[in-house]
Amino acid sequence: MANAKKDATISALEAVHAALKPLDSTDRQRVLASVYALLEITQAPAPIRAPSATVGQSDTKLTSAPSAARPLAIRELIQEKNPRSHPQYITLFAYYREKHQNLPTFSRAALAEYYPMSREAPPANFDRDFVEAVKRGWIHEDADNSYITSKGIEVVESNFAEAGEKPAKKKSKPKTKTTGNRKR
Repeated sequence: MANAKKDATISALEAVHAALKPLDSTDRQRVLASVYALLEITQAPAPIRAPSATVGQSDTKLTSAPSAARPLAIRELIQEKNPRSHPQYITLFAYYREKHQNLPTFSRAALAEYYPMSREAPPANFDRDFVEAVKRGWIHEDADNSYITSKGIEVVESNFAEAGEKPAKKKSKPKTKTTGNRKR
């Protein structure tokens, strides 16, 4: 019985590996995040340790890629991506949860908590701005199982270049009427 379970596990691993191998790292992460969400897995599994093949080295080695030495702070991400509107901030918070905290699903209230954490002033109407992010297709809303969409990930990773929003214009001086000969 244990052998059958091990064979099924190895078969599943081989199938997943074969499916993910041709994808780039970003696409692999997107697929795995979606699988975690679909299977209701809230944390990534711990790296698997395998016996070392070299004599004289430590008994174990990590089989997964090493993680970054330092986590990215939400302020750093804001400075890097430069969101200009509250729907963009909300989408950035969802991106941060998924990519840097391994929390692919969220509720509206969970994203609202990122404003004080990021030291950004919250919007006057958070619900309106959340709905705007949903309307733009950046977030899929499903109560506590809401998630950032592929389009939302792309817009954040492009530093909101695809957002279709122009930066706020500076107020210019009002034009004054000129006098002169005008044709009638």
